[in-house]
Amino acid sequence: MIPLELGDLAELFTEESLELFTYQGQLWGLPYSTENVALIRNVDLVPELPATWEEVTEIARELQAEGKFAFLVQTGDAYHNHPIYSAFGGYIFGRNEDGSYNPADVGFDSEGGLAAAEWYGTMYGEGLMVPNVNDDVVFSLFESGDLGMFITGPWHSERVTAAAEAGGFEYSIDPFPSNGIPFRGGQGFMISAFSENQLLAQQFLFEFLATQEVMQALADRFPVFEGVVNEDPNIPGFMAAGENAIPMPNIKEMAAVWAGAGNALTLVSQGEDPIQSFLDGAEQIRAAIVLVQSDARVIGVPGSYQSEVGCPGDWDPACEVTFMEDQGDGIYTLTVTIPAGDYEYKIAMDGGWAENYGAGGVGDGPNIVLSLAEDTEVTFTWDDNNKIVSDSVNGTSEAPMEEETMDEEAMDEEVVIETVGVPGSYQAAVGCPGDWDPACEATLMTDNGDGTYTLVVTIPAGDYEFKVALNGGWDVNYGADGERDGANIALSLSEETEVTFTFDSSTNVITASY
Repeated sequence: MIPLELGDLAELFTEESLELFTYQGQLWGLPYSTENVALIRNVDLVPELPATWEEVTEIARELQAEGKFAFLVQTGDAYHNHPIYSAFGGYIFGRNEDGSYNPADVGFDSEGGLAAAEWYGTMYGEGLMVPNVNDDVVFSLFESGDLGMFITGPWHSERVTAAAEAGGFEYSIDPFPSNGIPFRGGQGFMISAFSENQLLAQQFLFEFLATQEVMQALADRFPVFEGVVNEDPNIPGFMAAGENAIPMPNIKEMAAVWAGAGNALTLVSQGEDPIQSFLDGAEQIRAAIVLVQSDARVIGVPGSYQSEVGCPGDWDPACEVTFMEDQGDGIYTLTVTIPAGDYEYKIAMDGGWAENYGAGGVGDGPNIVLSLAEDTEVTFTWDDNNKIVSDSVNGTSEAPMEEETMDEEAMDEEVVIETVGVPGSYQAAVGCPGDWDPACEATLMTDNGDGTYTLVVTIPAGDYEFKVALNGGWDVNYGADGERDGANIALSLSEETEVTFTFDSSTNVITASY
């Protein structure tokens, strides 16, 4: 990216929107909207906005007797949960004297963070909140009149209105109890440093985009340009809820937060000790930060087996338990004992998914299947010279075939579709027990009756992969370009986004739109 100098144009933008695109004192993008989450409330069930989260607990106990929920939140979603643990004094990163974020000060397990953990423990322990909650769950319960409050953002504004109208009740969009703090996000335009037309691109930004007419056309969330308005009646409520919002930390260490925080929140929802879960989550964040900051070559073996060998969850490229040891000459190994079962794995570099390899050493390639009839000591070997992985059960992984054989084509034709799922590395963030789970109900698609299937789900910011799996297992699955057993499909989200997955059973191609 190249830095931008707005000059007098800066006076036409809100200070908050420019702050989102500023890093180390330099502006890197031209904003066109901002956003934050708010508390959505059924005023028939909860007539008054609770002043504190402790009051939410009391209301939840009263409504529980009626078979209703006072409040639910997306399971394992650190973005939606930030207004809760910040209200108790928890935080992601502390600040330096100059106001910049300090990644050495992780506050997830601070005194306030652990106070929030106790609140979660009470809510889940008494059944006042339940696990495996995603957007579809909260909207379904909200529409039926069985849920008093939940958290969402302006991207779901029309859905909020439609649910209340269908349910026949009034709703309110409120700030958070105990002055809970949401993250502020935003959208904007940036110019690539590799562009051959940088001056022309800047002229397009400053002379065409930075005008009231164009900014008005782009204002689907919070307006950021002088004279621009959004006629959506819900927008003022969302904006009021974000008066104390803080910018999403724009330092590279933020990428190390989501897995650890999400795992902790998920474990508490499943009945694990809340304090220990938050302590472990914070340590996972700190370990991941070290990886993000390190220049050392770190090679991991993430997969669906990881929770069986001591990792907090599956498909975690930052889990130290499954890091490989450098044997010299570009050879790395990992030896672990894995229980009997059917698993998949691949290779990931430097604690993230930006660089990963699957079968045959293919970048972003298909997962490698590992089937164990009994508890087995497995040695994984990675050759960094030719990007080939092998294991002591399968030997060297084979590259995916260029074309399907006739037998495979015949198998595709004979498949009877019962369910269609979208397993991937995003699932734990949307309410599934773990990632890469083809049977998770939260990510099963809806049959449209014309051979197509859809799934609409809101996913936090991050880099993910996904594919399609039929009938709750891995026997029949499709990846990129509709290839059976094909490569995982990458999904990169710069902010929390509502994603619509569409699968066409006539071509076996899945697309993601957002």
